[in-house]
Amino acid sequence: MKYKTEIVLNKSREDVIKIFEDSSLLPHWQRGLKRSRVIQGKDGEVGTKRKLYIKMEGQSIKMTETITKKNLPEEWHGTYTSNGLKSIQKNYFEALNESQTRWVSYSEFEFSGFMKLISKLLPDIFKKRSIVVQQDFKAFIEEGKSVKTN
Repeated sequence: MKYKTEIVLNKSREDVIKIFEDSSLLPHWQRGLKRSRVIQGKDGEVGTKRKLYIKMEGQSIKMTETITKKNLPEEWHGTYTSNGLKSIQKNYFEALNESQTRWVSYSEFEFSGFMKLISKLLPDIFKKRSIVVQQDFKAFIEEGKSVKTN
């Protein structure tokens, strides 16, 4: 499964990248993220692996993020793996002017086992989640609205 999402953020590309890169701020715009920790490498560098602990739809999910490409402020790519799921995320940031940035995200998913069934039964949930993440990021960076829950 592959798709593209995009959103225009009313902030400079410099401000967008500053928030996007700050791992301590992830819980404020990654809905359901309870905690994360680096398990290999140095935070923010290509090759670094981070374990993500997410609560979504009543389920606890452990996911591993690996940074695969970092050419900021233009692009940032990562791979996410969990039981039955591999997701490749390619994020591009385009400065539209001094105070607006377009964030385009290309998502690709590979499923196995039970997740293959979920992807067939509920194919739209993955794209909807990607859209929600971008909307939550926009609300956080523009208005300071956090999705963080304790």
